[in-house]
Amino acid sequence: MRYKFWCLLLLCSLTFSGHAFASQEVRIAVASNFLIPLKSLAKTFTLQTGIPVYISNGASGMLYAKIKRGAPYDIFFSADTRRPLLLEQEGLIEKGSRFTYVVGRLVAWSPNSKKVSADLSILSASDPALRYLAMANPKTAPYGVASVAVLKHYGLYDALTAQKKIALGESIGKAYQYTVTGNAQIGLVAKSYVSNLETPIKGQVFEIPTDIYPLLAQQSVVIKGRETVAVSKFLAFFRSLYAQQQIKRFGYDLPSIDKES
Repeated sequence: MRYKFWCLLLLCSLTFSGHAFASQEVRIAVASNFLIPLKSLAKTFTLQTGIPVYISNGASGMLYAKIKRGAPYDIFFSADTRRPLLLEQEGLIEKGSRFTYVVGRLVAWSPNSKKVSADLSILSASDPALRYLAMANPKTAPYGVASVAVLKHYGLYDALTAQKKIALGESIGKAYQYTVTGNAQIGLVAKSYVSNLETPIKGQVFEIPTDIYPLLAQQSVVIKGRETVAVSKFLAFFRSLYAQQQIKRFGYDLPSIDKES
């Protein structure tokens, strides 16, 4: 009888310890455009608190689907407002946790402007030096929707599509990879990819006016049942003046309001 009692006590102890250990970490799903800033902030947060942060990145649509299937994320940093709102409507987030954390910017980038200029106002779809223009897939990434609007504004979308010169990536991160490896001569990428002061990029960056594509408001949520002390500490750090200043350095605009209705 005493043997069974001690076995039960040990099992309870291990279960409690495992739960306590799990609560001292933060697991984040983040849209690809915000991966670099988030990794930088997470590193500082871990150095200050000792709490490890584990990050998974990808297209917002893909991450949303994983969360619906029960993926063990604590926080979701989306590239849009649509997926966080859907998760809220579906009862899958902590009440009141949805907020706009940044407003993204889209730029055109040419690693070798001597071959192909990044200036979309003078770009010709028939330029033989232009084999591919890389962009995110509008079906999976908000930055892809913005990219379509930009190309249509400059009268390039139909011509590039007809000549099969658009290389679609499942996320804005993939579009960046196509461009940085030289497979595409121009990329429509998040400004954060070309604003990293630690690893400056080469080539030409064309600043795209923000009024010609949909507002890239990006929202975050805490997944239901995942609001731990570690998660609360990370979000408090994320909202700190230091973190906000770092985020601006990566080419993002900060929202004028904190909470979204």
